[in-house]
Amino acid sequence: MSTLKEEEIRKIAEEALRQLGHSATPENVEKVVQAAASKISGTQADAVKEWKEVQAAQKAPKGDRIIITAFGENRTGILAGLTGALAQYNCDILDLTQKLMQEFFTVMFLVDISDATTDFESLKEVLIKKGEELNLKVIIQHEAIFNAMHRI
Repeated sequence: MSTLKEEEIRKIAEEALRQLGHSATPENVEKVVQAAASKISGTQADAVKEWKEVQAAQKAPKGDRIIITAFGENRTGILAGLTGALAQYNCDILDLTQKLMQEFFTVMFLVDISDATTDFESLKEVLIKKGEELNLKVIIQHEAIFNAMHRI
């Protein structure tokens, strides 16, 4: 029985998110990831059963939320740059936490993009570019992927 690496789980979760589309709730993505992991681990019958459960459980999304993590050397304007980019596309910041550790800055956002004026991939590109301008590493992922990765 093999153990999946975090990167493999991330790829499975991203594929599940693409396949589920608007019915990609955290619970549905988690079930798909578990089914794929079971299949890879050799229990194909369980994987098929779990996949059928996911298909039956698909519901309307509760909201399209993303997790944004950014880190790098501290400088003036980091929060203004990132939050300004989110505001430009009508994204609602639900929660955020930031930390300064000497000269290093980290921030994590929970953002609702249900009413965003652009799609996820375009927003991701904008935020990564804004991070590069601010000399930050920016990671953006759907909440469902984040949750699935941390439950398995």
